Amino acid sequence: MPPREQFVALLDSQALRKGDVAFVMQGDGLSRAARAAQLVRDGFAPRAAIVGNADYRSYGSFPSGEVRDEMVRLGLDKDEIFFEETAPHTRAEAVRAMELAKEHDWKTILIVTSPHHQYRAFLTLLKAMRDAGLNLSLVNAVAPLPWDEPLPWGVRRGLLPQEFDRIDAYQKKGDVASYEEGIAYMKAHV
Repeated sequence: MPPREQFVALLDSQALRKGDVAFVMQGDGLSRAARAAQLVRDGFAPRAAIVGNADYRSYGSFPSGEVRDEMVRLGLDKDEIFFEETAPHTRAEAVRAMELAKEHDWKTILIVTSPHHQYRAFLTLLKAMRDAGLNLSLVNAVAPLPWDEPLPWGVRRGLLPQEFDRIDAYQKKGDVASYEEGIAYMKAHV
C-alpha cells in the first residue's frame, strides 16, 4: 500500500480518547463548532481552543469569534473556550497550538477539523510538534460531517484532492510532516 493510503487508513482508524483540549482548526464555516462542543460536554476535553484569524467566507474561513459564539450557543461557557485570533492559516494554527501546549502543559491535543482537512491538519500539527521539540499525543477528533454536502466553498469529497495537493506542496516547503513520518507516529502512539 502506498504511504499516503497507509497513513489515511491509520488516521481514519485512530480511536478517540480523552485529551487536554479540543483544538478547533478554522474553516468549513461553523460546522466544526458542534464537534468541539460535544467533546467538551461529553468529557473528552476540559476546554476547546480556537486561534485562527482568517476571514475568507468564500473559502469557508469564518471569523473565529463566530465559531466561538456557536460553541457558546451549543452549550459551552466562554471560560471553557480558549479564544484568540492570531493564526492566519493551518501552519500558524499548528505552531500556536504547540506554544499553548507548552504554556498550559497540554499532553494530548484533540484535533477538531473536517473530514477533507483531517490529513493535512494532522500532518501539520505533527510537523509543528517536532519543530517545537515536543512529544505529545495528537488525536484525530474529526467532525462527523457529510462528505457530499454542497457548501458555498465546495463539496468536501471534491475538496479532498486539493488537500492532498496542498500536503505535497507544503511538505516541499517543510511545513507538513511526510506520510512516512505520520505512519511512524501513528504506529508508535496506538
